[in-house]
Amino acid sequence: MRTPLTPVLASAVALENEQALPENIHESLQMIRRNVELEARLIDDLLDLTRISRGKVQLNFEIVDAHSLLQNALEIYQTEIRRKHLALRLDLTARKVHLRADPARLQQIFWNLIGNAVKFTPRDGLISVSTSNRSGDQLRVEVADTGLGIEPTLLPKIFDAFEQGGRTQLGGLGLGLAITKTLVEAHDGTITAESGGRDKGARFALTVPTCEKVDTQAAPTLPPKPLQRYAMRILLVEDHEDTNRSLTNLLRRRGYYVQSATSVQSARDVSAKEEFDVLISDLGLPDGSGIDLMRTLRSGRPLLGIALTGFGMEGDIRQSHEAGFKHHLVKPIDLNKLDSLIQESVSTLPEQ
Repeated sequence: MRTPLTPVLASAVALENEQALPENIHESLQMIRRNVELEARLIDDLLDLTRISRGKVQLNFEIVDAHSLLQNALEIYQTEIRRKHLALRLDLTARKVHLRADPARLQQIFWNLIGNAVKFTPRDGLISVSTSNRSGDQLRVEVADTGLGIEPTLLPKIFDAFEQGGRTQLGGLGLGLAITKTLVEAHDGTITAESGGRDKGARFALTVPTCEKVDTQAAPTLPPKPLQRYAMRILLVEDHEDTNRSLTNLLRRRGYYVQSATSVQSARDVSAKEEFDVLISDLGLPDGSGIDLMRTLRSGRPLLGIALTGFGMEGDIRQSHEAGFKHHLVKPIDLNKLDSLIQESVSTLPEQ
C-alpha cells in the first residue's frame, strides 16, 4: 500500500525545494505532500492496530524529557498551524517532566493529540497545550481546542477503534485515539476526553507517572565538521517502476551517480561490473529478497545499506539490520531525509 506513495512524495518534496516556482504552485505541492503523508499515516494506523490486537507492540523504555518530546511534536504541526491561522497557547509549567517511556511512542501520543486538535479546529481557532504536576509523581498533559467538539452521546466511545465522535467530514479512519489510549496505558498512564458538545471544542488529558532524572556526564564538545557533500555511487534496487524512475532521477539531480535495478539478479549483474558506495534496496523483490542481496554485496567491500520498504514491523527492522542495512526506511520516504542519511552515514565508511 505504501509503495505507490513514494514517487509522489519524493517528487513533491523535490519540487517544493525549487524556489523559482510560483507561490500558488508551492501551495499546491504542499497540499499534495500533506495528503500523501496523511495517507501514509492512515496505513500506519491500520498496521499499529493490527500489532496492538495481536499483542506485538514492543516498547523500548528509557528516561525521557516529556517537554522536549512535546515540543518536537508541536514543531511537526507549525506549518499547518500557521496555514490555518490558529493561535497556540503553551503553559508548560510542570517541573517533574522525566518519564520512563518509549520516546518514539510517547511522541506518537503527543503527535496524535496535537494533530487532532489542529485537524478539528477551524481557521482562527485556539489550541492550548499545558503540563502540570497535580500530584507529586504524576505528569498531566492537556491538549484543548476550540474546534468541532464531540457529541455527548459519542464521547464515551471516542477511544474505540473507528470512532470519530461524529467528526467524519475531515477524513481519517478513527484509529488514532484508540491507538493513543493503548499506548498511554502501556506507559501505566490514563487518558480522558471532555467536550461541551458540537462546536464547543474538546479537551484531552493524559496522566503518566514521572521518575527521577538520570544524570549523565556531558560528552566533550567537538568542533563542528565542515559542511561537505559526498558524491557517492548508488545502486538503487526497486521493482516498482515509477518509484525506481523517480528516485533515480531525483538522486542524480542531487549529484549522486545512480545505477538502478529491478530485481536481485539484475542488481548482482550491475554490481559485478562496477563498485558502489551505497545500496538502497527494497526488501521484497520479484526473484528474491533485498536481505540476501545485502548480505552478498557487503561481503566484498564496505557498503552503506539503506532498506527502502513497505515492511515496518519490529521483526522486519531487526532482520534488515542483522543483514547489514544501517537504515530501515518505511515507504513513502522523504527525499530530504534519504539524502541526509546518505551524507551523514557515508562519512563513516572506511576509505578505499
